[in-house]
Amino acid sequence: MNEGDDLSALMNGDAQLKSPLMWGRDNIGIGLLQALRSKRILAFENRSSREEIHVAPKSNHLVICERGDDLDQVIAANYAHALDAGLFLISQTEREHADDILERFYSVYDDRDRSATDALRELRSELRAIAGNVPIPANGSITFISDGLPFGFAFPEVPSTHLFGLDLGISIIHGFAAEQPNARGVQVAALVNPETTPAPEISAAARILSEQRLFARVYEGPAANVTSISEMIELFPYDLLVIATHCGDVSGYRWTYQFTDSEGIDRNLVVDIALGIGRTSEKDLLHVTEFMRFVSLDGVPWNDPAEKAKLYVGKAILDFMERARAKGDNELEPVTKETVDRVVGSAALRMHDNNFIALPRSVANEGTPIVINNACVSWRRLATNFMFGGARGYVGTLFPISTTEAESVLLRALGKHHGKVLPHALWSAQRETYNDDVRRPYVVAGVYTQRIRAAAGDVPRHIVRELRRGRDAWIPYRDHGGRHGSDWKRTVGAHVSFFERELEWFRLEWGLD
Repeated sequence: MNEGDDLSALMNGDAQLKSPLMWGRDNIGIGLLQALRSKRILAFENRSSREEIHVAPKSNHLVICERGDDLDQVIAANYAHALDAGLFLISQTEREHADDILERFYSVYDDRDRSATDALRELRSELRAIAGNVPIPANGSITFISDGLPFGFAFPEVPSTHLFGLDLGISIIHGFAAEQPNARGVQVAALVNPETTPAPEISAAARILSEQRLFARVYEGPAANVTSISEMIELFPYDLLVIATHCGDVSGYRWTYQFTDSEGIDRNLVVDIALGIGRTSEKDLLHVTEFMRFVSLDGVPWNDPAEKAKLYVGKAILDFMERARAKGDNELEPVTKETVDRVVGSAALRMHDNNFIALPRSVANEGTPIVINNACVSWRRLATNFMFGGARGYVGTLFPISTTEAESVLLRALGKHHGKVLPHALWSAQRETYNDDVRRPYVVAGVYTQRIRAAAGDVPRHIVRELRRGRDAWIPYRDHGGRHGSDWKRTVGAHVSFFERELEWFRLEWGLD
């Protein structure tokens, strides 16, 4: 049986009797959604289909997708079909232009010769111009699938969410799976307040969530240190994480490396580095997390697309990363070191003792939580990292916010608008907080239909089961992981110790063995 026979065997009888939907080389998401709705096979022919950019919705939801990636269009069409949504394609924005827009959001208060309101209005107009003439459904809502641009900011008249990243399809699966009838919902909340900036919303949020029958654990003051929060974010089985602290790019170092790569080419590589530092159980040992941003290679700026296109990169970056991780005689050392006031994109979260730099690794003991990062400028890199780590939803901010508005938006979303889908809850909270003001700092990522909804159950016992599962998964690596080196063994040992401490706490507090 060939592949065509395999496909036919999966189709129902009606679909096999229908003629294929013939489509061109372009805008395959539009063709696929039409084929899905009509239950026909999609067949391609050698012609253009660039003029086809819109399928009207059956519901009041619209999916807007950038044209650039065919796979993203395929995923967008299936997502739209699942929601009875329409699909509208827009031009892809070059990465450098998108980075410039995000940078202008970040620095909206830095220009003393121009008001922040004027700057935000200009950004809103620019994003709307990029999106084009969007056919917004009456009383509708939107999902934007793009390379990370916060289009929702430009369309404050409707609730919206965003999907992006290399794991786009997995993010959608996580979101839909959590909303199935038998899914657990949101039962465990972790709230973080390092007390480095006023955050009255954390204690109020903990009270609201407890009243909604969630198990709420608060990390405050010294308990919200880099090591404790890093371990909790990665290993504790929470369903909802709320963070309230200062967030932003931090100062760091600019290091210059000179080396000969494996192709025999002399290289000059400049990188910026930001550090996150946490204490460990060993008195004289610190745990250091490093965020690295490439600045230039052989004198060519890394963010200059025109000049970079002329540069032969070859194996320079791979060789650098390998040698930078090496120890002993093969370790690569910088030839110059200097300090910089800002490492762009570092997005450090200020904890009680130092900066926490979130890396793209699994979260919540390999769970799929919702993350509300109620901190200044917490969109950018952090949204991508948390979603890549398994979060099914993420809420962050595009520019600095005050304590008053952070409290207003969060408590309205969790309290008054509890039960609404998350994008609608945040949209309603922002409308009430900002009225007609152009300020709408909060942006949502994740499947549109997900909610913060509690479900009845023995939550402490569920947590203990998950902690045991995590501990048992890491113990073999601790006992037989010597070949990975001392750093790996130390990390694994710290993970096992975390699970064992938590299990002991639940034994003492809840009598659960």
